[in-house]
Amino acid sequence: MLYLVTGGSGSGKSEYAETLVCNLCRKKGGGKKYYIATMIPYGEETKKKIARHRELRKEKAFHTKECYLDLKTFVQKEWIQEDPAKDTEVYERTERRYVLLECMSNLVANELFEKDGMAQKKQKKTGGFQENRDVSVISQFVDEITEGIRILGNVCEDVVVVTNEVCSESTVDSPDMLFYKQVLAGINRKLAASAVQVVEVVYGQPFTGAKHRAETLTGRFFECSEREKEDEGTKYMRLIIGGAFQGKLSYAKEQYPNICWVDGSTCEPDALVHCQGMYHFETYIKRRMQMHTEETIVGEILTSNPEIVLVSREVGYGLVPVDAFERKYREQVGRICTELAVYAESVERVVCGIVVKIK
Repeated sequence: MLYLVTGGSGSGKSEYAETLVCNLCRKKGGGKKYYIATMIPYGEETKKKIARHRELRKEKAFHTKECYLDLKTFVQKEWIQEDPAKDTEVYERTERRYVLLECMSNLVANELFEKDGMAQKKQKKTGGFQENRDVSVISQFVDEITEGIRILGNVCEDVVVVTNEVCSESTVDSPDMLFYKQVLAGINRKLAASAVQVVEVVYGQPFTGAKHRAETLTGRFFECSEREKEDEGTKYMRLIIGGAFQGKLSYAKEQYPNICWVDGSTCEPDALVHCQGMYHFETYIKRRMQMHTEETIVGEILTSNPEIVLVSREVGYGLVPVDAFERKYREQVGRICTELAVYAESVERVVCGIVVKIK
């Protein structure tokens, strides 16, 4: 079975994941625990981090193996034997294996930016890859990297994958960082869709919300958005939030298929008072700040458009921007969305394609 553990830097997700593997092993009658390390030991800082992780898990009896690139080939060499007569793979299950992969964010970075990684191989083979990073290219990377996880699952009792929350910052990404986030977020969503449990660790506290099993964005797990209004005077504003590339807009459009959407990054300033739904609401706030009119946004919604559906990216994580305007921008998004959440009929947060109902 597959488990996905996500969270920010220093959140305690690694310790939680290690404990989860140990508990699974114990509950299922024992076996061998493996730690697949993906962080390349570059520099003293990285080496110290690796040493710290080894120290923290030294009493947990993990067998450490390094895999910096090509997880699929790694698993095949370690635990899969070829049957020449049948030309098929034979999965070696002579022992019960419980595997912790730590972590997906490092593995993806290695594949995209190391000289022997998947991206460089594709560049040499096809040419022009660096200039062509469309949806189909992103999907290729997502499929190839997650294939390694699928094969790993075939030779293990349980696989716990740790990944990083890196998609909730306000700063503008470089082309390389944008591509990295798109690939990692796509992998996280795909793994979450097939996982039996998705956990976000916040300051050492595991949070699964209302879900235990990961569901795809079908709305099966959540209240129907088309229910009848019980009171004509009730405000029915909906707020959908989450990091970049988490599946917010797909979920919103699936839940509200009949409303007309506008893009907050390109729409007219007055679109807020008459549109049915707006995505990129955080960018709309930035545009209004540049016009020095952001202070009236909440009042405009409550007075003229209280049934709007708003989709906004969380931008309050990561490093505090050096630029004063950017600092004010991410704070204003937080303040405005916090105030709107008080009046909203529902507030939902999308993490790795999983929707958690906050209100």
